[in-house]
Amino acid sequence: MTTQLKVQSTSPESNYAWLMRAMVRSELLKLRKRRGLFWTTLTLSVGAILVYFGVLEIMHLVSPATHGPAGGSIDLSRAVTIMTLIGGTGAILVGATAGAGDANGIFRDLVATGRSRVALFLARIPGAIALYLPMIIVAYAITWLVTVFLVGTNPHATSGTLIQDGVVMLIAAIFNLILSLAVASLTLSMPTTIAILMAWQFIVQNLLINITYFGVYREGLPLSSIGTMLPKA
Repeated sequence: MTTQLKVQSTSPESNYAWLMRAMVRSELLKLRKRRGLFWTTLTLSVGAILVYFGVLEIMHLVSPATHGPAGGSIDLSRAVTIMTLIGGTGAILVGATAGAGDANGIFRDLVATGRSRVALFLARIPGAIALYLPMIIVAYAITWLVTVFLVGTNPHATSGTLIQDGVVMLIAAIFNLILSLAVASLTLSMPTTIAILMAWQFIVQNLLINITYFGVYREGLPLSSIGTMLPKA
């Protein structure tokens, strides 16, 4: 009797919330099982930062009179720019992989069980973010530690700059991830989505930004909008 009362007292909203959490965990598990995707995106986020600061510090140890330490505000701004571009590539890979899952019929099979198409699509977004966001956070934590503790005689970065740069990195990564997920959901092809967004990210936007005919409309491009928030080296 007690069990029946508990079941009856469960609201539809709580059931829906539980179902959404279960679908998000399922999406995250599917992405984590792709070892190639995991290690590639980890390399493009954490690995890129480790290589950048590692090279700077080695150059400083070899020739301290010519090259300063790896920390400071100037190297911080350059590291954030690298993370916005290279880390954005990792976000495109994760989003394209999560959004192109329809190609193997999984989405169709789940819809046949009676689940909402919208809910199934929306579950992919937090699932993909849950995979990639920790990598971005770890990459920026490394950047923050190097900036603060290996500053030497370089110009110091203020706490406000550190916070702003971290927010810019998160915005750029999440935007690229959601954009690639949406495009992949339409094309149902991971290679096609990656090719389209790589061309858009590194070629098309740069061409449009340099065409003065478009005037202020160029500021609406993601690369231009995010670029205005980036620190200047």
